[in-house]
Amino acid sequence: MQNYQDQQRFDLFNSKQSNELNSSQILQQTLYQGQYRSQTPQQRLTQFNQQQQPQPQAQQQQEISTQIPLDSIYQQTNHWQDQLQLLELSRKSNITHFYARHAAINSRRNKSEGISKPQSLIELTKHLLDSDNSQIVEQNNTGINNNNNNNNNSTNNNTLMHNKKTSHDTDEQEDFDDNSIPRIKLKEFPDQLWGALDLSGQNIPYLSPNLFKYEFLTKLYLNGNNLKKLPKSIKNLKYLKILDVSNNNLNSIPIELGLLFHLKYLYLFDNNLQTLPQELGNLFELNFIGIEGNPKFDLSLAKILAQRGTRSLIFHLRDNVSNNCNPPIRKWIQLKDDLISQPYNEEEDHKVKKDDQDEDEDEEEEENSFTVYSHNILCHHYATKKLFNYTPSWALSWEYRRDILKNQILGSKADVICLQEVETQSFEDFWTPLMHDHGYRGLFHAKYRARRMNEKEAKKVDGCAIFYKVDTFTLYENHVLDYTQIVLNSSKYKKTDDVFNRLQSRDNGGLITILTHKKTGENVLIANTHLHWDPALNDVKTVQAGVLLEKIEEISQSLNKDIKSIPLLICGDFNSKLDSAVYELLSNGFVKDHEDVEGRDYGKFTEVGFTHPFNLRSSYDLINHIKFTNFTPSFTDVLDYIFYTPSTLNVRGLLDGLDDEYTGHYVGLPNSHLASDHLSLLTKFSFKRKNHSNFNNSNNTPIKKDFGSGRSRKT
Repeated sequence: MQNYQDQQRFDLFNSKQSNELNSSQILQQTLYQGQYRSQTPQQRLTQFNQQQQPQPQAQQQQEISTQIPLDSIYQQTNHWQDQLQLLELSRKSNITHFYARHAAINSRRNKSEGISKPQSLIELTKHLLDSDNSQIVEQNNTGINNNNNNNNNSTNNNTLMHNKKTSHDTDEQEDFDDNSIPRIKLKEFPDQLWGALDLSGQNIPYLSPNLFKYEFLTKLYLNGNNLKKLPKSIKNLKYLKILDVSNNNLNSIPIELGLLFHLKYLYLFDNNLQTLPQELGNLFELNFIGIEGNPKFDLSLAKILAQRGTRSLIFHLRDNVSNNCNPPIRKWIQLKDDLISQPYNEEEDHKVKKDDQDEDEDEEEEENSFTVYSHNILCHHYATKKLFNYTPSWALSWEYRRDILKNQILGSKADVICLQEVETQSFEDFWTPLMHDHGYRGLFHAKYRARRMNEKEAKKVDGCAIFYKVDTFTLYENHVLDYTQIVLNSSKYKKTDDVFNRLQSRDNGGLITILTHKKTGENVLIANTHLHWDPALNDVKTVQAGVLLEKIEEISQSLNKDIKSIPLLICGDFNSKLDSAVYELLSNGFVKDHEDVEGRDYGKFTEVGFTHPFNLRSSYDLINHIKFTNFTPSFTDVLDYIFYTPSTLNVRGLLDGLDDEYTGHYVGLPNSHLASDHLSLLTKFSFKRKNHSNFNNSNNTPIKKDFGSGRSRKT
């Protein structure tokens, strides 16, 4: 009885007339009969032939007026037949709250067995895409069987690669190491009970700004309305996966829609669109875009979609994006001391009249100062099209990125440059001669895996590099570190199950270099490291940081019993956020009961706690840190730091982060301006003690030492 009353109310609500059926009959035909199913290739061909036959003049004129005028060869493709079939169902879905009603009916039918469930537009889209992919695989398998008679092995390999490419619509995919770069997913809304909003079929002319405060939405149905534009604030709905704005009066799509990188299905049927913004090239997860029913639509884009599908259209937009944004200008923040920061304003600075004493102090400070640059430059073996499929392919090429990095690094004019993810081959063939020509000398240490490879493969392994300006510093000594090998080969570290199961296969390392400042005679210990990436192995990172700090302490004690008198810098990509055990250890000097190491057994590290004797502080802590150092669609946060000892060094200046105006145009890095997914850090330091040797060796004679036997390069 209740179901009958529901149906009565439903029929009464949908009493408006369409061209042939009222809305109740359309819904009944669509949902209850379930006749809108994916077609077989034979059915598609039959439908296409029927479309070519003479039709009643009024109906023919109506269809022609809304069709994109593609040649018949394009209309026969599977991709375009998908457009036509889904367009038909989309037009049947423009009644009031169609999707909500469909979901309600389906939920009731779930309780009934043996009744076929109807398909919505999204469900049919998924079915069609699966069907298309199955046909591709079947065709490829047929090709394999035919060619096996001639050349079994080579053809198998070629076809496997072909399968891999066609599954992504001809975008060339490359293999990548899952252990290379972190991809931490965005936080969802665990307490939110609903995420879909259906405003379809209500002739809405404008959208309330409050709608775009529902940032938790994953599905938004605005089809069958009278919208003439979508507001820019749609960018706030960054979790959207499905957006249907079909059957409106849209003349354009806002470029901000390209920031909704989670979108998988985008329906733009039956509007007045003429093109798509190139910013939609950011929609790297998009599986389907519906564009038919926009009669003045750009034929070149429609042909790409008809021939190669949605993915290829998105990649075309991505690779042809116009570079309208100016390169980012990062502000230099000048600090008066370690406690008070003051943004540097060149115009105001010139208005202040300085006396002779101030000028003398400035000159003395410059002689007592040096700058340190740290940057994870993104090794090109990790910069794959699959991992960074939101980046234009030309901007992802190593040749392009290398030139940007070169200009950025040399443009910093830093006295010390610490780089992570530097490939061995590029260090030897590119960075070493380049930096040598600009007055630098370099040191390098590759990851431990290089020792287990032949020479050719070892050249592809990345590591850490330190370059120092010879006019400013001389090399005192250098040490290379392989954290896992130090733990395994030293009796002071307990060999627990966690050591073997979690730490042993991670081959991260670093460099500890001691430089002598020429003008002051001061010695400074500089460490450069790259910790493991995986957020599921934060305990491993903490152990690596603990080993690094113990080695720094050991080296410092060999130089001066008063280790706190030695200026110390620790730079790198720590792959650790501000609330991590690694950051707590470095900045507070101790960590024990932290969730990152909870339940783990690393001997004294976890029994007594991780500790170190140095008073360390992140230089960027003076400005409460920049918003992020790592910027990707799935993760944006601070991972990189320059730690220093405030007892021996003052911070005089910092390079600020990127402003919101710039980052608001992108979903992640790298892009055409910035060559890595990490930002560079630049800090200006000055010694608190001048012209006084801080080592036991009064003659300051260089003592060359090298802990470890990993691959290392000195130039």
